[in-house]
Amino acid sequence: MNLLESVKIALQSLPANKLRSGLTMLGIIIGVGAVIALVAAGAGAKAKVTEQFESLGSNLLTISARGRMFRGVGMSASGSLVLSADDVEAIASLSQTISGIAPEYSTSGQVAFGSNNTQTSVTGVTAAYRQLHNWTVEKGRFIQNGDTQRMAKVAVLGATTAEDLFGTAVRSPIGKTIKINRQNYQVIGILKSKGSSGMASQDEGVYIPLSTAQVRFGGAGNTSLSGISVQVVSEEKMDLAEAELTAILRASHGLTSSQSSDFAIQNQAEIVEMVASTADTFSVLLGSIAGISLVVGGIGIMNIMLVSVTERTREIGIRKAVGAKERDILTQFLVEAMVLSLAGGLLGILVGWGAAQIVTPLLGGTRAVVTPGSIALAVGVSIAVGVFFGIYPASRAAALSPIEALRYQ
Repeated sequence: MNLLESVKIALQSLPANKLRSGLTMLGIIIGVGAVIALVAAGAGAKAKVTEQFESLGSNLLTISARGRMFRGVGMSASGSLVLSADDVEAIASLSQTISGIAPEYSTSGQVAFGSNNTQTSVTGVTAAYRQLHNWTVEKGRFIQNGDTQRMAKVAVLGATTAEDLFGTAVRSPIGKTIKINRQNYQVIGILKSKGSSGMASQDEGVYIPLSTAQVRFGGAGNTSLSGISVQVVSEEKMDLAEAELTAILRASHGLTSSQSSDFAIQNQAEIVEMVASTADTFSVLLGSIAGISLVVGGIGIMNIMLVSVTERTREIGIRKAVGAKERDILTQFLVEAMVLSLAGGLLGILVGWGAAQIVTPLLGGTRAVVTPGSIALAVGVSIAVGVFFGIYPASRAAALSPIEALRYQ
């Protein structure tokens, strides 16, 4: 008997015992479906988090102060400013690895329009900030160099902050006057929504000219900064740029070799890599837990095949009496186990795809990512389960004595 005939006989045996075949495949369907759904959900959550971090800016290094904070600005132990306009000038003139730089001054404030108000972050920025942080202006315009030069009292709102102040009405907030800590600012732009990043929403906040924020919130003559964003020319030079910036800032701050840096440089690429690695581990864990269902399904296949051997003992005896060899009987029952597991695996893929669309949003993803690799793995595992758990029943059937089998009632 060739393999094709064995497959044909196996397919004919499935409809002959519909309930038994259905219950046998159910374990494989659940197992494969669970693996597909959970791995897809994990991949979807990973894709969402990675996209959110990448939306913060490409090839981005963020410099922040390590000293104590005063009015949202980092200060050294002696009370002197940690980051200032001098640092920006030093980086811009000495660095050979950056393509853009954007200083900022951050604090928090009470923002109000009419009877609506919200407590949110207020960030003083320059025109370069929008490009470095991949912001898109949905309405109006962003802060321009002229706004910074004349210390204009203008503001650009994040999507969530704009909704908190103006609601979802059709009227445009552009040109309206809002109050930030009881000071009047004219709204000149609304940013396009980016969604949340980690625990914080990127859509909350107000952006005003850097010079305005420094003077209005830090006092006259204030040139201090809460942070500096730097865009590196290429991803390959991120480590080199980090080392270069460290050397420039240490020299600018007059630090000796025995003194620790009073600033920190955060590498955006390292954060994305770390988050992606954590998400991969999470996906493997979910897939491993779901894989237990496949083992349970395999045990079900073995039990059903053992029952089938007992019920078909006389059939086995007749086939051996007319010339069937042990390997023919072994092949037939092994193929039947594989057909059951493969059919269950294919149905499980469909079930898993559907379940992934439901589970993914619950695990923090926006879309299920069902990869060809996970499908191939599920099909391969389902076939392997059929072979592994079908070997013993098939071997038992092949080992039956034809005389004893023919006597079986």
